[in-house]
Formats: sequence, structure tokens, C-alpha cells
Amino acid sequence: MRTHRPTPIWKVVLTDILLGALILGLVVFFRLGLPMLRARQSAPAPRESAAPTAAQTSASETPSPTPEPAPIEATPVPEAPAPAEEPTSTAEPTAIEAPAPAEDSRTPWQIRFSDQFTADVVETESSYTSPRTSIHISRGTVDQGERQTVYYVADIYIASPEQFRAQTVKGELRYFSTQDAMEMDADAHAILAISGDFYSYQDRGFLMRNGVLYMGDQTYCDLCVLYEDGTMATYARDEYTVQEVLDRGAVQTWNFGPALLDAEGHAKPYYEVSTTVGYPNPRSAVGYYEPGHYCFVVAEGRLEDSYGLTIGELAQIFEDLGCSCAYNLDGGGSALMTFLHGRYSRQSNGADRDLGDLLVITEDGWEERR
Repeated sequence: MRTHRPTPIWKVVLTDILLGALILGLVVFFRLGLPMLRARQSAPAPRESAAPTAAQTSASETPSPTPEPAPIEATPVPEAPAPAEEPTSTAEPTAIEAPAPAEDSRTPWQIRFSDQFTADVVETESSYTSPRTSIHISRGTVDQGERQTVYYVADIYIASPEQFRAQTVKGELRYFSTQDAMEMDADAHAILAISGDFYSYQDRGFLMRNGVLYMGDQTYCDLCVLYEDGTMATYARDEYTVQEVLDRGAVQTWNFGPALLDAEGHAKPYYEVSTTVGYPNPRSAVGYYEPGHYCFVVAEGRLEDSYGLTIGELAQIFEDLGCSCAYNLDGGGSALMTFLHGRYSRQSNGADRDLGDLLVITEDGWEERR
């Protein structure tokens, strides 16, 4: 019969310690060691072995061989696009063209006499200015001993030749006919006007009005011509031919006279006129400085306070004004200046005599803009 001996206590304790250590080691291994081992196995091996450090070489002269790592298939990385090359152009830089300046729509006369015109219509009792017209009327006197004569000078600038016109009776060619001066002035839309050469009582001569030729006879008196370029000239009866004047571009001709100035712009020493014309009278005359610049002169006469002028006295006024040519028109009872549709001068003996024609300064639409 086998006797059972009790196990010594120290064996029991030692067995419990070893068993506890085993269990604890298993727990640690499964909790910590196993995940670390899995992570190490899944980590990619380096493509090239790192060179041994100096400490490792000294620890072992013959390093243990390192097993070749399994090749790892690399994921291709897309290449970055090459930077675009800057274009190298040898062409000259394109110049930026400046905007063209606004076209100047003014006429040559508007530009030349720009200081005479105004942007708006400006009227006074003795002046009218606008973008196309400048008229200033001044009053003068000629002392004649115990008498004197009153005269008016209208200094005129216009923008184009079409503004200098002639007005006939009812706008037509009517021989031996007249019309009320203010009716004629209204028909002509005149800003300024003076009496003309009374053509309607002339049965021959060189007559052209507003570019229309009515008669083409050589005149028996001095001739005054306004050309299409604005030039004005006077001729003695043997100094021109009708064809020459037409070829040069005449638009107005007047038959009365005489021409008042010589070629140098001086009053002539004498005038071949009849006694009636040469005697002091009311006067109407036109003067010329240059294309676009003219003047009208009317002298009152046969009145108590205004006697009238001789041809020489009239010519001296134009010389003093500095005109290059001037021409005497029909005077006497016909001499009249109108301005802004009113009588500016007095006709002789206070009578309002009907007229045969007018010299007119006008512009389109001026009455509506007043």
C-alpha cells in the first residue's frame, strides 16, 4: 500500500509562480508582442541596405550577412508636367495707337476769325454774334465846316461765302419794279442789309445775282464782283471781259460805282461821275478786307443833322478803315441800312422809299434761335 505524501509547500508556491509568469508572458505576448511582430512583417524593407556604422563594424569584423529583401513593386508616381517655356519673340512690341482727335468741323473762315465768333447767339442794339456771323455797327461823323454827316459802319465777319447774298424784288428779276424795304428784308431773312444798285432800272449791263446770270453785257461803268471764294474786286469798264469774270467763279455783280479805292487801297485823286452823283448825297457802299471780312457803310443825308457825303469823302472813310477795295452803290433816297429786321439808318427826307434790291448778310435758322 502506497503511502501519499503531501507536496511540500515550497513546491506549490514555486509552481504557482511559474504558472503565473507563464500566463502573464502569454498575455503580454498576445497584447503587445504579436501586434509589433505583425507590423514589422508588413513594413516594406528598404531598397538598399544601409551602410554599417562605425560602431557596428568595430563590434564585429565580419558582419553577419543580411538576407536580400523581397522586391516590392513600386507604385508609379505621375511625373509633374514640365514648365511651359516662355515664348521668345523677337518681334517689335505693337504700339498702341492713340485715338484720333475729333475732326474740326469749322470752316476755314471760322478758324481764321475764331476770335470774332461766339458759341451762342449774342445780340445788342448794334451787334450780332454767333458761331457763324459777327456784325458790329459803329457810328461816325464827318465834319464839313458848319455841317456834318452821320454815317454807320457795319464790320462783318462770316463763316462761308453763302452768307453774303443779294435779294431782288420778290426774289425774282422784275424790271421797273420795287418793294417795301422791310418786306424785302424779311423775305431775305437778313440779319444785316443795305440798299443795292437798283438793277431793276437798268436795261443793260453785266448782271449776276446769287450765281444766276441774267445779263452778260460789258458795262459802261465800274463793275464790282463777288467771287465764290469770297474775294471781291472792282474793275473799270475796260479792265475785264465778261467771260474772264465768269471763268473765275463770279456769284454777284453790281453795276453802279464808281470804285472808290485804287490798287493800294487809297482814295483816288478824282472820280469820273456825273455832277448829280458827285454832289454830297446819302450814300450806300460796300467794302472788302479779305475773304470772309467785309463792311457796309451807309451815310445819312438831306436831313437837318446830316448833310451827305461826296464820293471823295466816302472813299476816305474806306481808306481809313483799311479796306483793300470799296464800291459805291445806289444812294440818295435809296440809301438804307437794316439790322435785325429794323431800320438802322434814316432815308433822306424821312421818307421810307421802296427799293429794287439789297445786299444781305444772313445765316440759316438765325431767327428761330433768337
